[in-house]
Amino acid sequence: MNALSGLLEYEEVLARTRYPKVTLQRAFRTLMQRQFVFGNDFGSKDIYELLNDDEVRPFAERLFDVFGWRLQFNTSGNIKMVCLMPPIAEAPDTPRDKREAHQAQPLRVDEAIAILLLRAYYDKAIQSTGLVNGHADWHTDGLYDLWKEKTRKEPPGKVRMLDILRFLKNHGLIQASLPPTFHEGMPFTVRPSISLVAVSEPLAALKRYAREARPDSDADGTDQEKAEA
Repeated sequence: MNALSGLLEYEEVLARTRYPKVTLQRAFRTLMQRQFVFGNDFGSKDIYELLNDDEVRPFAERLFDVFGWRLQFNTSGNIKMVCLMPPIAEAPDTPRDKREAHQAQPLRVDEAIAILLLRAYYDKAIQSTGLVNGHADWHTDGLYDLWKEKTRKEPPGKVRMLDILRFLKNHGLIQASLPPTFHEGMPFTVRPSISLVAVSEPLAALKRYAREARPDSDADGTDQEKAEA
């Protein structure tokens, strides 16, 4: 898709589809911000249906392919999801120095550890049939305990942990109703999207990240080291 043909196709899509231009733009913008859009979520069902529209989906796939991203759709069963997969996820065997140029967002060490812990817990829930419609219920006490067990380090403080939970929620990795301030035992749900962004052997990777982390990286949240997820 070159610029001219892309613009012409965009105009053709607008002419054919029943969706207004502003609705189409909002759907693409939301997908870019969240990476995951779920068809069963309040407030995003309309975006999910738009992206799956027979007129919109082919154009959306070609549009994001220009930037090396790929749209992945899950439209059957209880898990209805559209995922925007970045180049780093498409080529895990590519040398790290070449992948970093295409990495969408660098993660702090504590964010990467949280993602890997969620993936490890989700894998365990799969094995113990602890999933409900593809989701696994958990709570912050369990996350804290697993953090200490696997990293042999203290988890981040309450303020930083709440920031991490907001980060995970905003990217569609957990579902939660987060209060303004952190309190013990907050429940949340690990979503099936965690399997798409975390590596297939989370605990092995987690040990590597924990070894690389500086002692003060989790305490003040200032560590900017890049981590793959």
